Amino acid sequence: MWLEIGLVILGIVALNSLINFALRKLLKIDKEKKEFFSFDYVNERHEEIDKWLRWVWLLLSAVIIYLVFIHEFPIILYLMLFIILMALDYFVRAYFQWKHSDQPKQAVLTISEMIVWISAVTFVIYFDVFNFLT
Repeated sequence: MWLEIGLVILGIVALNSLINFALRKLLKIDKEKKEFFSFDYVNERHEEIDKWLRWVWLLLSAVIIYLVFIHEFPIILYLMLFIILMALDYFVRAYFQWKHSDQPKQAVLTISEMIVWISAVTFVIYFDVFNFLT
């Protein structure tokens, strides 16, 4: 099962890279230099909002995981929370890239990445690819 999960994630990353490459060429977007696993905040306000959002994510995740494992709520509850918070994180990043960055076209890449990831997670949930829901 872990191999399947790894292959699905690898496929999503490859698809995301392909879409980003195509959009960069099509829209003439310069490639940003960024470190691996860096947060790449546009400004201090973006950093504050992102840190606040991560704390909310951590708190809500802990509550939902408690409900799923102790009170036997369906795991789809956590997966739906994951989708909502992931979308919120990407929208915040895209907003700050669009409004406060010297390269506003980067927001297009952020939104496309969000769409790919949310579509993939929704696909996995809807078709119960890893038999989580059964």
